[in-house]
Amino acid sequence: MKKVFILALLFTPFVLFAQNSIQLETQAYPAGIIPGVRFDFNIGNNSYLTSRIGYNFTDRQDFGKNDNEEGGGPGFGIGYVKSDFITQNLSAHIRTDLWFMDIDWRDSQTICGIAPPCFEQDINGTSKIIILQPTIGIEYNIPFSANLFLKPSLSFGYEINIKTKGREVGEGAILLIGLNVGHRF
Repeated sequence: MKKVFILALLFTPFVLFAQNSIQLETQAYPAGIIPGVRFDFNIGNNSYLTSRIGYNFTDRQDFGKNDNEEGGGPGFGIGYVKSDFITQNLSAHIRTDLWFMDIDWRDSQTICGIAPPCFEQDINGTSKIIILQPTIGIEYNIPFSANLFLKPSLSFGYEINIKTKGREVGEGAILLIGLNVGHRF
């Protein structure tokens, strides 16, 4: 996990000199928030390749496979954006992120002996997971000047736990509402 994150950080200086915009990005979903930095590269015909690095904070409560799941971890993603989609300033995008998360979980189990009474026992632990998160969405560009812009977004995707060390934790559909503040070069 550390090697992949370090590789992403080493890649960042090259990205800073090649992009057409840099953006501070925040996405919120029912069980968490993802702040990050996004880089867009113009490839022509209103098309952009995007990359981002960020941190995924989650508090899944009982949305997951256990009574409570919370934690977080770093990650990065790549994607494609088609701007001026249908109408001016509206963009469509696809993106895939990879998150390296530590999830602290708590659950309870019912223990019954040969004869009543039964009782609840709390168990807890930590799972290390790698999540693949493909998404599709739309963004609307609100320019403030020739270089500064605000970009609200709405994305839908799926969290897939591709590697789990420890107890299985939640995965599934995800709806993300985002807001980017950016500078175009």
